[in-house]
Amino acid sequence: MLFIYLNCVLNYMKLVYLPLLLCLCLLSPAARAQDPIDNIATMLKHSDVHGLTALLAPTVEITMMDNEDTYSKRQAADVLTKFFAAHKPLKVSLLHKVNSNPKYIFGVAILTSADGTYRISYTLNQENNDMMIIELRIENGKN
Repeated sequence: MLFIYLNCVLNYMKLVYLPLLLCLCLLSPAARAQDPIDNIATMLKHSDVHGLTALLAPTVEITMMDNEDTYSKRQAADVLTKFFAAHKPLKVSLLHKVNSNPKYIFGVAILTSADGTYRISYTLNQENNDMMIIELRIENGKN
């Protein structure tokens, strides 16, 4: 009789607690792979130059409005710092992403600031198992 009772209790626990455990595992940040395109959009929203700099390749092609040049990681950080100082983001929305190739991904975000809207596109390439920003384009958006 006791064996039947314990068996029923264990079956009940499996039915109740196993789905809860699975949900917790799936929802935990460690269990979910972070999408670099989404992460960069979040960094843009928060003007996180430090976080963006960590993702920059040693040399980065940056196009800002009509100026296009190749910068070192440190120079690119300075360019981003100046941009965010002049255009504090109010809102950033992810417009487009292409991540069908695991070694080469692309994203487009729309950044809205007090002085206008900017279209920011970024290209990442896999280098030593890390996705690094190799190109960043900041253009005037449509109002």
